[in-house]
Amino acid sequence: MSDEQTFAEAVRLVEPEQLPADQINQYSVEQRAMEFQSLLNRFTSLKDKLAESGLELGGRVLLIGPPETDFGAFVRFLGREVPIKLVTFRQEEILNEKKRGADALRVGFEFARRSSPAIMFAERIEMLAPAGSERSAALHDEISRTSWDDDEVLLIASTTKPSQLDEEMLTLFDRTFVIEVASSEDRVRVFERVLKGRKDIDTAMLADLTQGWGFQSVKRLAVSLVMTEASANIMQRDDLEKLIAQSGVMPLNDPATLGSIVHLVERGASPSLSRVETEYPDDFIDQLYLMSVGEDYARTQRVVEVLNDGLPLSSEDRGFLSKHPHLLNGTAEERLTRLLRAKKSSDRLQRIMGK
Repeated sequence: MSDEQTFAEAVRLVEPEQLPADQINQYSVEQRAMEFQSLLNRFTSLKDKLAESGLELGGRVLLIGPPETDFGAFVRFLGREVPIKLVTFRQEEILNEKKRGADALRVGFEFARRSSPAIMFAERIEMLAPAGSERSAALHDEISRTSWDDDEVLLIASTTKPSQLDEEMLTLFDRTFVIEVASSEDRVRVFERVLKGRKDIDTAMLADLTQGWGFQSVKRLAVSLVMTEASANIMQRDDLEKLIAQSGVMPLNDPATLGSIVHLVERGASPSLSRVETEYPDDFIDQLYLMSVGEDYARTQRVVEVLNDGLPLSSEDRGFLSKHPHLLNGTAEERLTRLLRAKKSSDRLQRIMGK
């Protein structure tokens, strides 16, 4: 088999002019790419000086973030703005059990070096090279001997599960950017662009109601909302909450949301209080409830009532539940009993302390 056929099987090549210019990208990720581009620009004038001291830029970048992060925004920005070719792995080839994934990884890097200057983008690197695998050893070797200084190849890798990578692999990266869940500005930018002209929707309020949502879920919600009939008046907060609930779009990246859904669909099989107490002592559960009540009794009561009624949680309720996941345990009656017991204990403590 010729080299050209082998390369074609392992990777894809995208020219700068083929990268979409109008795609909606996660702005917070693009900002990181802007910072890195500035670093590349400065390196041009400092390369010889660094080399004299035995130093290098490297150009190996690891992007870490939660599920739904728009990691591709980083490489698309660099590809357009540098400009530079983009090489990506065909994951189906790397993961094909009938083929040697380690060889495919080596072929991909060789193709990137032959196509330089280029970006080698390794998405979901924890799947490409899980810890302790032959592919991990091969990737470690290729990363260590590929750099912007010598090969004019940037390696950009992304992962949502860094704990599944070999520690020695992690030490090879020159820069690590940690991307948090979609920021308020990320969400506002998506809603303003997709819902442009919808005067009935307050995009800032919508962004507030989607706090904690992943970027992909935000885009899906925007698409769902743009297809709804416009209201004659500006929607109030309650109206927007109902519209979100009716959209069918849910932030399953949020542990609290996912936990409430799991509890709802499995409530018939909810563990009995006695089973929970075998894992968590009775006094410990009461202390957790007491902490929740002490922090915000009204919010605790609201979350318990919403869970008991099987209704969707607001963004504020999801945030509270993520801090107090013990509220998901038990049946509706058990939760209510715990709540009332904690309220009595809290009131008694307040009286003792003279408050």
